[in-house]
Amino acid sequence: MERQIDLRGLTCPEPVLRTKKLLDDKSIIKVEALVESEVNVKNLARLARSQKVSMSCSNEGDFYRVVLTRAETEPLNALEELAIREAQKETNKQRVGTIVFISKDTLGEGDRDFSVSLLNVFLQTMFDAGHRPRAILMANSGVKLMDPGGSTLPVLSNFAEAGCEVLACGLCVEFYGLKGKVPADQITNMFSICEYLMNADRVITA
Repeated sequence: MERQIDLRGLTCPEPVLRTKKLLDDKSIIKVEALVESEVNVKNLARLARSQKVSMSCSNEGDFYRVVLTRAETEPLNALEELAIREAQKETNKQRVGTIVFISKDTLGEGDRDFSVSLLNVFLQTMFDAGHRPRAILMANSGVKLMDPGGSTLPVLSNFAEAGCEVLACGLCVEFYGLKGKVPADQITNMFSICEYLMNADRVITA
């Protein structure tokens, strides 16, 4: 079965959540989603990877057509279904390492200028000490750290170059006027942030 869904005009994380709901229905082999921005395309690409489905995308002018396709397989016998369930249990046990979650652009609640500087010192110290978290996630005013004119972007770039995923909430990026300033491949959604946090070995909040 195939389904088409028009996600234009929806705010994050609705496009991802609605698409995932369709993919959760195993009778649906193909989902064709219409979205209006490259950020939404990136978010659906992350969903496709997490759900292990293939994805293609075409630019239709003022919107994108994203097609997510599940590989069709022969019906499984009872033994195969049991083996898959056991494998899924083991997969669910796997963790994704340490996640740093930053929900504001200061470290602590003291003098603002000092607290902004202190957060930069914290990140720089973590990098210089050789700590490499699996991902650094930013939400709310924490996304201000991605401002090209800010003092924190260089150390975040160092983390990214070292293989750490550095991602900012797309809804927050738009709210704080950073749309177009944060690279599309570093913008994520609340669904992905929740998945990172729920599967982390350890979450450090700043």
